[in-house]
Amino acid sequence: MQYKDIEIFLELVNSRNITKASEHLYISQSVISTRLKKLEEELGYELFLRAKGMREIELTRHGRDFVNVAQRWKNLYEEAELIREEAGSTLRIASPESVYFDFLEPLLVRILRRHRDIRVSSSIGDSAGIYEMMESGVIDYGFASYESTHYDIARQHIYDQKFCLVFDDANYGDSGPVSPLELELEKEVRLTGGNFSNIAVWRDRWFGGKNKSRIEVNSPHMIAKCLKEFGSWALLPTATAEMLVNLYSVRTCELTDAPDSRKIYLLRHTGTPQGPETAEKIFESELKIYLSERDVLMESKL
Repeated sequence: MQYKDIEIFLELVNSRNITKASEHLYISQSVISTRLKKLEEELGYELFLRAKGMREIELTRHGRDFVNVAQRWKNLYEEAELIREEAGSTLRIASPESVYFDFLEPLLVRILRRHRDIRVSSSIGDSAGIYEMMESGVIDYGFASYESTHYDIARQHIYDQKFCLVFDDANYGDSGPVSPLELELEKEVRLTGGNFSNIAVWRDRWFGGKNKSRIEVNSPHMIAKCLKEFGSWALLPTATAEMLVNLYSVRTCELTDAPDSRKIYLLRHTGTPQGPETAEKIFESELKIYLSERDVLMESKL
């Protein structure tokens, strides 16, 4: 069955008149008659009674039974087409919060400005959850802070996140980088909800694995209030820290011995995106340019 045949049948059901159906569908009466006959031959039974002098056409018993089937078929076809259209124009992507503000947000803004027909569906999650979203096909691309062996997921090291000290106490940072020995461990605000194993290694190295922190949060935005209220400090990716500086007027500085940088990986499904202008192809093209420009910018800062 073809969509046009079902559309003609349902229009005839509504109008009960070939002339009216022809006007509504902008096709000739002969085309309607030809396609209706073809549909009946395919089904193996007549859908309408045909008799001379009848001003309105009437459904046969089989035709009446077929109405609901045709409507369901039409609805399913249109839903399938919608999925196909959205699959080609919608970019579904997820990342940890720090990666979004550090790396992904400028890239998505760039894509939306340059490609007016692209829709973006972006979400925040931890790396483990993003791997699961990739496996279930919920997203097209993801970012994660560690490598994991998952079937049909390709991983590419994109960049490294450096860390800095964030605080709201004038006692820090006035004379340059801060030594870890100057930090009071009980005043640390720990950022959870992600893979920060490099910070754990750093903490073990300087504080012997002691856990005196009173506050744990899973979003950088939750840190600012704690910094101001309790004279606390936190370790955050540099770009995330800069975001908090702009929003909450906190301060940042370097450490004399900072945690090792956190590696960030792009996750993509194996295989080549199909179609000449799919959202996936546009994303990968813009990502390649974006990465090359970031490399040039990073080199200029050295």
